[in-house]
Amino acid sequence: MKIIASGTFDRLHDGHKHFLMRAFSKGYVLIGLTSENMVKNKPYAEKIQNYETRKNNLIKFLEEKEKIIDKDYQIIEINDRYGFAIGSMEADAIVVTSDTLSNAIDINEKRAELGVYPLDVIEVDLLTNDNKIISSSYLRKKEKD
Repeated sequence: MKIIASGTFDRLHDGHKHFLMRAFSKGYVLIGLTSENMVKNKPYAEKIQNYETRKNNLIKFLEEKEKIIDKDYQIIEINDRYGFAIGSMEADAIVVTSDTLSNAIDINEKRAELGVYPLDVIEVDLLTNDNKIISSSYLRKKEKD
């Protein structure tokens, strides 16, 4: 099974790692990594690590988990919230969190318009720490303060 798991993966944290490992538990992972242009409107965008740093951090983490690029996963740069998910004929499912579920619904609607089969949607729980969701935005905000 081929799974899409997309994100910015800024300051690769336990929430990201949980999300990715859930995707890997289902099969081969097509990782959509947001481009630098796409992150410009995110909160505290000026603090977001550059694309190459985020990509290298992903690769390093996945190597530690004994995942091999091209054998277990690919990293694909995405430039909008749909990325390659709309037209991908190799993907079977998409992994999301509660705050990105609407993106998966939109992707499946666009796929239907194109006559492409829908992706199975796998929702992963968000991790919390001290009753706060672990997020890169929160980490960037803490850095700024």
